[in-house]
Amino acid sequence: MLDKFKLCLTSFALAISSISYASETIAIVNPYGPAHAAIPAMAKIIQEANMAQNDFVFILDYKPGGNQIIAVKHMDASPNNRLAIIAPGHVENINSGKLNHADYVPVHALGDACWAVISDKGTESGGIASLKGEKEILVGGVGFGNATHLTSLLASEKYGFRVKYIVFKSNHDALINMAGGHGINFVIERIESYESFKERNPKLNVLAASCPNRLTKAPHVKTLKEQDIDAPYIFNITIANQAMPVATRERLGKILNDATRKIGLNEITKLSGMSPPLFDNFDTNKFYSDRISRLSILVSKYAAAIKADKE
Repeated sequence: MLDKFKLCLTSFALAISSISYASETIAIVNPYGPAHAAIPAMAKIIQEANMAQNDFVFILDYKPGGNQIIAVKHMDASPNNRLAIIAPGHVENINSGKLNHADYVPVHALGDACWAVISDKGTESGGIASLKGEKEILVGGVGFGNATHLTSLLASEKYGFRVKYIVFKSNHDALINMAGGHGINFVIERIESYESFKERNPKLNVLAASCPNRLTKAPHVKTLKEQDIDAPYIFNITIANQAMPVATRERLGKILNDATRKIGLNEITKLSGMSPPLFDNFDTNKFYSDRISRLSILVSKYAAAIKADKE
């Protein structure tokens, strides 16, 4: 009986070893720090993807900095077994010639964020318009030319204040700066993050919802679009270098999409405030093309202001 038990243990160990040996590690390179609001949802998707199959082991690999270029370049260095997450700042990197648009293809989309525009200036009842009269607003975000940067530039054009943009490892880090009264005046982050800091700093207010619909937790606050600011949304898309074999990236995309469906929209929204386009039957390629083209127009329009903030 003992011999049979030992044989079973040996067989089990060999099976696990075989699976581990056969599995290929796919690093999803993240341009943010671990505190970024989208991380919990992406981590959950990866966990589900790893449980659902044995061909690949997905891991998150954090490479923040460089206006998100570091993460993409790290993927480029090993295109057969790395993917990268991009956000709106990716478009500024393309427009500036630092990245080549043709080199990248979408694999999976975590989608748009439904987050809050938070400020220690202005009022909730007055919204973005309550910033009128301010001479300068210090804006915190994760990359030049991204959705937060462009939103602040659109607002500044409408209401006449200057924008100074400062890059942080995550929007959450920028919000911590604001909550501590260290200078930042304008951040886009999850409303749950705002709630956790409001008691510490009563000056914090939600001025707008940066998403198509009003925030469930702040239904009295108008969206940016309702306030006549047609700003882009924060989004996360996982891309591959075009050098990755088509069959491989299609397989990886299916695994990540299946995992996303399994978790469900409610859980993903609860974890990170994100809305994957597949729940709206919005193809990943179409979503990618739509978001990139829209951002390109705005990045080109505000190229001088973006350049000035970099200098």
